[in-house]
Amino acid sequence: MVPQRVRFYIFLHVCISLGGILIHMKHHPVGESLFYLWAAVISVFSLLVITLLYCRPSTVAWGFLLNAGAVIAGTIGMSYFTLLNPVVPFTLPKLLLESSLPGIVVLWTKIPISYVILKKMKPLKVSTRTRGCERLLEKV
Repeated sequence: MVPQRVRFYIFLHVCISLGGILIHMKHHPVGESLFYLWAAVISVFSLLVITLLYCRPSTVAWGFLLNAGAVIAGTIGMSYFTLLNPVVPFTLPKLLLESSLPGIVVLWTKIPISYVILKKMKPLKVSTRTRGCERLLEKV
């Protein structure tokens, strides 16, 4: 069972992932080009697999790392797409509204959410198991 203090952040992750998939499918249908397929696969992976990894304290670190990798891959893909289809003329309003910069900013919001999930799910208690010479020192 997922702790109450983490459910909202996992819900945020799901909402951002689902929104990203829907926006991606609206602007770049997979049927148009195979170039769009890899982003759709990573988006679905982020929605389904990473969300499940966040639900257990033993796998939350893997979820954080895979989420960071998915965010970096998405940033590279969107930047590459913008370089292939540049906004012309290059002005600040066009950069902010017509390039993939807004999508990249929304994608990067998943990193702090993922970090909060990681910090809240990882137990703060240090292991009580002692090893080797620590046991010998306890006897003295």
